[in-house]
Amino acid sequence: MLKSANNGKGSLIMKKILVAGGAGYIGSACSEYLLDMGYEVTVLDALFTGHRDAVDERASFIYADLADREKVFEICRAGEFDAVMHFAAFSLVGESMQVPSKYFRNNLCSAINLADAAVETGVKAFVFSSTAATFGIPDEVPISESASQKPINPYGESKLCFEKILHWYSQIHGLKYAALRYFNAAGATEIHGEDHRPESHLIPLILQTIRGKREKLMLYGDDYDTPDGSCIRDYIHILDLAQAHEKALYAPESGHYNLGTGNGLSVKEIIAAAESVTGKKVNFEVAPRRAGDPPRLIACSDRARKMLNWQPAHESAEKIIESAWKWQQKFPDGYAK
Repeated sequence: MLKSANNGKGSLIMKKILVAGGAGYIGSACSEYLLDMGYEVTVLDALFTGHRDAVDERASFIYADLADREKVFEICRAGEFDAVMHFAAFSLVGESMQVPSKYFRNNLCSAINLADAAVETGVKAFVFSSTAATFGIPDEVPISESASQKPINPYGESKLCFEKILHWYSQIHGLKYAALRYFNAAGATEIHGEDHRPESHLIPLILQTIRGKREKLMLYGDDYDTPDGSCIRDYIHILDLAQAHEKALYAPESGHYNLGTGNGLSVKEIIAAAESVTGKKVNFEVAPRRAGDPPRLIACSDRARKMLNWQPAHESAEKIIESAWKWQQKFPDGYAK
């Protein structure tokens, strides 16, 4: 029996969920959450950046590439899924500035194959893993859903383009969708955590430095117009993201939703919190600013809180870091296989 955390579902019941990109960081955690809630989960992943060992053992697994249009249709026809969650994307901003074709082909063209298959097979909901990168450098902070969309890199542009496609598919085909724009995903569950190769996220980089896997952490810029000079970001625990994705299956209307705590934390505050959690000092070096890094990125997630009945439960830096620290200690080599 489904143990959904969502309220007010009415008569719409979801059971079988296809999770594209379920071998990745956020996709694996969301798959775990869905399975815990009683859903049947099928993970589809080409393992370009994901890990086979990250796929929950309770889920069915299909090794396939979304670029293979006929295969995607075959999978969706056979699976008779009630809903699709789409996490399969390349997400390195710097790389997208070097090889934009890679990002538009995978994040846009391959995603269209999945959306077309969803339309043909009559899925009831399409939940899309989008990003705050669609906003670019914001005019104001906190950032609301109505803020201007001005991506400054092909990664953010590819995500925004697919959001627009989902809008038209909703208008023309009746595909119900939710595009979830989350900010800085962080933390871990008991069994799923961050293992990017190369690693680019702040918290795992800090913890790897503490563990001696890295000589030092690079702090890019300490002269921003912020209280301590370092960039401020909105960190959201992956369990809170997972809860939002489940609730988005039953979103009352199609559209986009920001997912963040609304609490901005600077790089130096994250470092201090990591030192508090671990009891160890972080060896870091200040480096020049990176091009395109805004001083502040903080979400206004009022729409998700109101319309999805969503409330993040892990809002402190210490809670987020503690979960990531426990995971790294339990799995010191990540998904080593």
